Amino acid sequence: MKVKKINDFKIDKNGFTLVEIIVVLVVLAVLAAFTIPAMLGFVSDAKGKALIPEAREVYVAAQSTATEYSATTTITDNGSDTWEGLSNSLGSTRISVRSKYPSNHWGINTPRVQVSLKMLSYLSSDLKISDADLIGNTNAKPSGDDAAWTVIVKPDASNTKTGKVSKVVYLKNGYRVTIEDNASRVEKW
Repeated sequence: MKVKKINDFKIDKNGFTLVEIIVVLVVLAVLAAFTIPAMLGFVSDAKGKALIPEAREVYVAAQSTATEYSATTTITDNGSDTWEGLSNSLGSTRISVRSKYPSNHWGINTPRVQVSLKMLSYLSSDLKISDADLIGNTNAKPSGDDAAWTVIVKPDASNTKTGKVSKVVYLKNGYRVTIEDNASRVEKW
């Protein structure tokens, strides 16, 4: 009987051993543990930053409307008239209510209703406006894919009658986008 040497038992193989495969899987799992949370943060940030153009659209519409109506009517935000003033008329709460019931209690031809309806005409094709009452409840949140916002209009320094939008706070999908002094800030809300 012929005795086989140990080298004769080795089989010529080109694959990986089970230990090598397990080591590779462990390394990949460790890398995934570090990168996946970071990637989720990037996705979340991107979702919030995607709302900046919509908030800017609200800002531009508000500025256009404020310029037009503050120059042609007596509607202003002089400190005593903020409840029904220009800022409030440009906000989503008033726009939502006045678009559904324009002649109810206010009269369709009042400047405040006309301001809200003009703002609605600028934004209605692009945004679904929330019914959230941001006036009565500062913690109100729009539901689903609805958008809500508040606008702050201040008199222009050169002409107290011309309104200048100084701030827009835009709420959608759990994010708050604030535009103030041509700067945008996004927060998870």
